Amino acid sequence: MSSPSPDNKNPEQDRCVARMVHFGQRQVHKQLFYLFIICTASVLLILFRTLDNVYHLPSHVPETIVQDRIKPVTVSEKKGKTAGLINKLRQYGLWEIAPLQEVARFFIESYPADLHTVGDMSIRKRVFLHALLPHALLVRQEVLQKRGRLEVILSRIECPLEEINFASGSYSESKCSWIDYLQDDEILFIKDLSKNYRTTSAEVLLERVDAVPISIILAQGALESSWGSSRFTREGNSIFGMWTWKTKGMVPSRREAGKTHKVKTYADVLGAVRAYQLTLNRLDSYERFRQLRKHTDNPLIMVEGLTLYSARGEAYVEDIKNVIRSNDLQKYESCSLSDPDQSEPSGHVLKYPDIAQSDNKNTL
Repeated sequence: MSSPSPDNKNPEQDRCVARMVHFGQRQVHKQLFYLFIICTASVLLILFRTLDNVYHLPSHVPETIVQDRIKPVTVSEKKGKTAGLINKLRQYGLWEIAPLQEVARFFIESYPADLHTVGDMSIRKRVFLHALLPHALLVRQEVLQKRGRLEVILSRIECPLEEINFASGSYSESKCSWIDYLQDDEILFIKDLSKNYRTTSAEVLLERVDAVPISIILAQGALESSWGSSRFTREGNSIFGMWTWKTKGMVPSRREAGKTHKVKTYADVLGAVRAYQLTLNRLDSYERFRQLRKHTDNPLIMVEGLTLYSARGEAYVEDIKNVIRSNDLQKYESCSLSDPDQSEPSGHVLKYPDIAQSDNKNTL
């Protein structure tokens, strides 16, 4: 049979051909082809935006945070202004925080240099508290994990607690041969813990390895840093105003003649919170605080043991209580830190570089 002439073409066949396009070696219906192009473009757009949000900026992640499997994200605003930090707090669900809330693992290196210029004090307070909260929760989590392991180890040592002494080199003279009950990694853990908390007594160690209430961390941080705006905080992350007599540190502008102390500085906010909690947990000056902690979980009672943190004594303690009450800081005690595998990536704010005079003599 001969091929049909142009005049004899089937109209339906023509319409079918018109609806087809070539895709490689195949003919594909135009509508399916366009749908494929639109879907592909949409997926690529979403992917590019996600990658841009996550990897847009350089990041600096402390080793301890890497160990916690926290993915770094930095603030994109130039010089890390307060407005940029507020945007990040909103992004990670930290602008509005309710009791029992699971808090994202969002960490900053330092507070914005322009925080003290924020005229609305309620905004300034919220920025300070809600940016500090994840750090306080992480430090609480860390010390409670150590305490949990310590309790397990002590439960395996078949000796009265008061007879267990972890003094190095005196195992044979000890009333309890504790080393015989433990594995090598547990012995190393105990040695490190005893060194960091400056005691070889198991009984004392158990008292010292414990958490400082979140509300006290936030309140003292607020007082000592003038809500994140002091020179010590902006230039050295010294949120809690602790002193040092070592070479490194910031010289107070009003230091008395003949005095040699400096204000201790830290690489980031997390380092400052860790050092502060360790100070309250191991210095003899805060023995009363630790004894009160053994018998109550009320931070307003525990702070009675912090009179030696400041030369102002009882008046200083009353200031801490007032900050806790007036800002409802106890509501944060029930918050928890999100799981590192399920939470949003953590945020690292660009480091921000007057002065809230601190009269305490705390040092590590």
